[in-house]
Amino acid sequence: MFFIPNISSLNLVKAEVDATLAQIEAQVGSYVEERENTAVLATCVEEMDQVYGALRLIELPGALELAGVMSQLMRQVQANGADAADEAFAALGQGIMVLGRYLEYVQIKEGAWPQLLLPAINQVRAALGQNPLSEGYFLHVSELPAAPAVTQLDVTPAQLNALVRRLRLMYQTALIAVLRDQADVPHLRMMIRACERAQQVCGQRPQALLWWVGAAMIEALQHGASISPARKALLGQLDRQLKALAVNDGGGNPDPRLLSDCLYVVGLVLKGDHVTPVRAAFSLDSCSLTEEGVTAEYELMCGPGGSVIKTVASVLKDELALIKDTLDLMSRGAKNDSESYQTMADTLNRTSQTLVMLGLLDASQKMRAQADDVRGWQGEPAVSELHALVDALMDVENAVAGLVKQVTPGADTAVTNSRISVHQLDEARGLLVAESRSGLSLAKRGISSYLESERDLLHLANVPSTLQSVAGGLSFLMIERGAEVLRSCARFIDSRMLVADTQPSMADLETLADAISSVDYFLESLEANKPIGDSILEIAEDSVAELGFPVGRSQAA
Repeated sequence: MFFIPNISSLNLVKAEVDATLAQIEAQVGSYVEERENTAVLATCVEEMDQVYGALRLIELPGALELAGVMSQLMRQVQANGADAADEAFAALGQGIMVLGRYLEYVQIKEGAWPQLLLPAINQVRAALGQNPLSEGYFLHVSELPAAPAVTQLDVTPAQLNALVRRLRLMYQTALIAVLRDQADVPHLRMMIRACERAQQVCGQRPQALLWWVGAAMIEALQHGASISPARKALLGQLDRQLKALAVNDGGGNPDPRLLSDCLYVVGLVLKGDHVTPVRAAFSLDSCSLTEEGVTAEYELMCGPGGSVIKTVASVLKDELALIKDTLDLMSRGAKNDSESYQTMADTLNRTSQTLVMLGLLDASQKMRAQADDVRGWQGEPAVSELHALVDALMDVENAVAGLVKQVTPGADTAVTNSRISVHQLDEARGLLVAESRSGLSLAKRGISSYLESERDLLHLANVPSTLQSVAGGLSFLMIERGAEVLRSCARFIDSRMLVADTQPSMADLETLADAISSVDYFLESLEANKPIGDSILEIAEDSVAELGFPVGRSQAA
């Protein structure tokens, strides 16, 4: 995954970008219905340029390319007016939808897989009459490793020509079967063998790297990577490179785009005799997804939006609470009749159907199984039956909470105990963040009163203990950097402000305020589920270091 160093910038502009995209979508829809209203297209062009400008500042890979081609297509539609093709509007609609979903996806993941945008980008490029971007477009290889050493064949030019002809014949025989969708494992092995022999022809020359990677790419196809039209075209490019081998003898650097496209396919498979060393040499683990991973991440990106999931989860939470209340009454001997059991079973079934909509199939099956059990209850249920239902409800509640976490920026704390209610834990965490902010507010008020009273130390008496208490809360929240900053602030107040013969300067007091406020800003962003990143904590750490109390030190510097 591509790390996004300025994710906080995305958090700041995302709401505005979302609103602009919604306006563009509405205006494009209005123009499709009434093509005489060309003025609306000028507004769309201007607004899409604004989106492109915002994404350029963030330097978000993938999103910038999509917004760029959408701006081009918007201008083309404006130029063509009523003659604009329906394909252009379809591409714009899809692009707007995918771009909005991608920004939410990046915000949640705090990283980017730009290759997820390739289908939308290429749809827009097709509407523009441009060639599609290849699969490896976003896979940038900064340094080329050396291919494994092989013994170079010592052949004359005539022997080389004959050998290349044989290799091409071997390769093309298998390639024809691939192009006709008739290939099986022996055909792919023939192509791998041709690549291995081509690497021997090159020896230590630069082109050897291409054939080493090419063999791994074909092995990836053998191990399950799909043979799409784009990958058939990639195999055809290798055939042309084989033809050129008789002329260049392996000299000259390999085509970087061809190399990246081959590496992308290699990254779709985790292991193989050729795949494993190539993945290691090019560090593909950090910048590639398996084919199943690509599908899963795309479905996550284009599935129900975060707001929809949270709304459905809220309804489910209410339903689960109602079931637990009814269960509590049953455990006390009330509502132990067949009608009540039938009502509860119906509620469990409704919950099961809702869970299917959210893709929580295991949780849905548990609810269906419990509905069948409850429907069969006679008289007062056994304690074991009640416990089984409680456990199932807890599992479902945690599954729903986990899904909400997936679409909530910054909510990435894992819970491994399935018997803990994640909903309750999240509520406790939210309360602790709020209490921590209240503590910081109290500390800041104490420092302000100290200044307003001409430095009456009485107002500072409880500030160090308050900061230490908040630091403990932050440690529980695993915000250790913020906790260390507050401990340094407490030490500064104890050592420099509560001692009668020392009076810190106003500059020092402003620096102290910067440190405390920075931690408060960080907590505020968590409270709003719009984390601003750790850079704000770096400011806090720099501030206490300037005061002479760097984090992790017990004494002033």
